[in-house]
Amino acid sequence: MRVLHIFSSPHLTHGASIFEYRISGLLKKDGIFFDYLVTERETEEEAARYKEQGSRIYHLKIDNAHGLFMRELKANRAYYRFFKEHKKQFKIVYADTENSLRAVHLLMARIAGIPVRVVHSHNNNLQTQSSFSRRFSRIIRKIFRISATDYFACSDVAAEWLFPRKIYRKKQYRLINNGIDTELFAFNGEYREEIRDMLGIAGGTLVVGAVARFMEQKNHMFMLDIMHKALEYNPDMVLLLIGEGKLEDQVKERAAGLGIGSRVIFAGTSPYVYKYLSAMDVYLMPSLFEGLGIAALEAQANGLACLVSENVPKEVKMCGSVVFKSLDEGVDEWAKELIRLSKLRSGGEQARANMTDKGYAVEHTADILRKFYKSKEKLYAEDYNGNR
Repeated sequence: MRVLHIFSSPHLTHGASIFEYRISGLLKKDGIFFDYLVTERETEEEAARYKEQGSRIYHLKIDNAHGLFMRELKANRAYYRFFKEHKKQFKIVYADTENSLRAVHLLMARIAGIPVRVVHSHNNNLQTQSSFSRRFSRIIRKIFRISATDYFACSDVAAEWLFPRKIYRKKQYRLINNGIDTELFAFNGEYREEIRDMLGIAGGTLVVGAVARFMEQKNHMFMLDIMHKALEYNPDMVLLLIGEGKLEDQVKERAAGLGIGSRVIFAGTSPYVYKYLSAMDVYLMPSLFEGLGIAALEAQANGLACLVSENVPKEVKMCGSVVFKSLDEGVDEWAKELIRLSKLRSGGEQARANMTDKGYAVEHTADILRKFYKSKEKLYAEDYNGNR
């Protein structure tokens, strides 16, 4: 059985991509393989990792066009052609998304004859959308009612953002926890020394960490303001940022402008986030919006206390050392709380136990999806390669 996932980026530094990659690794032994239809190019290392999982990556070719309308028109044609060509191979199309335009892409899958069309909401931006964008999204997402057959979401907030109002109000969707490998993310003293030595961070230096793409949602500018104030209370601190993105240069300029450039480490992306977490002392997530906040789950599994914005869903809290704070509160309050929480670092044992109990271990999530896919197995006939 091969399941086609559609999303823009195959990069294994993005939440949805990482989530599906982990699930794929657990399901392949059951004969369930994930393939990906993407519009961006993966790196050679990522290509090798996908291949190791038994996955195939297809790159959707969209003709150049001026303007959003013409680009989407050509994109929909490209999706339709692909689905039509591969409908014997794929009986399930699975859209991991936060974009209401996926409703139209799944409609192309329906027209092409693909019987199972899943939409999985991984995010929300209810708080930051303009009134026009909200109206546009409400109109477009109604199409899911005729284009999607199954609705999954990582949280109720993510469901509210993406799904048609009737689907949300009647709870006609299933919550699929963003399961993580709890043992992989457990604190490791050797990793702590390895990463700190590599980055030139002294053993006694307080490390504030964040794993996030450089995009407006993640609110890096506010992180810098908090750090600028926190350094007044403890000058032996650094802010360790893991990620990349279109706003990275602006964030670097802002750090330099605040005079804290030497106290901010831009570490880029890494497949070894779990090692970097062990090097940190406290985790910071002042996001403008989140579908759940899987990075905060990983931080808690590592034993890090987390200071997060009130825009992060409350479901992310797995232990007592997670504090929700309003972005309207001043940076001084955030800075003081950050330093207080840095003293609460632990080994993460209680958080990991709670994650397992609440169904946030990746094995539990994989089991739910395994049962879902197996229930659709009768739809699959022999594909071109003789594989099911």
